Amino acid sequence: MTGLDRRTDGRAERGLRGLLPVITTLLLLLLMQLQYRLAFLDNLFPFLSLIAVYYWCIFKPGLMPVSLVFLLGLLQDILSGGPLGMTALLFILVRIFVIRQGRRFLEREFLFNWLGFIMVSLAFGLATWVIASLYLKEMQNIWNVLGQSIMTIALFPLVVWALGLVRDLLVDDNR
Repeated sequence: MTGLDRRTDGRAERGLRGLLPVITTLLLLLLMQLQYRLAFLDNLFPFLSLIAVYYWCIFKPGLMPVSLVFLLGLLQDILSGGPLGMTALLFILVRIFVIRQGRRFLEREFLFNWLGFIMVSLAFGLATWVIASLYLKEMQNIWNVLGQSIMTIALFPLVVWALGLVRDLLVDDNR
């Protein structure tokens, strides 16, 4: 194998590995849409895709551009039957928030990132409730959204741990 062949293989590998953030976010998004026969989870299923968007925008923002975040949010809106563009808009706002705070998040410990996510999750839930209530022209049950936010916050460490394992598969920028 010549040097040129090795460089081409390396680029392809980086390219394929570069899709891992998209794939993991998409898998979490699809997992949210599955129909579960658990009465207590019916209206309280966590915003798993929000965790992925938040995580990847902190640690690999170049692999989660605005256009991709928008498309993932739009897909979630289509699959969930929610107001079209709501999640796309909220994901973009989360990305903007995280990118603007970037260094503050990267230089801190997990608990600081979790605290930041708690604020993002509660704001996301509240914005979802407001937009859905306006769109449907009737007040939605705020307790469902609050429950979803709390479930999301509770699952954050587990999902971040799994995403961290995936992140370890990515090629270092120094290689």
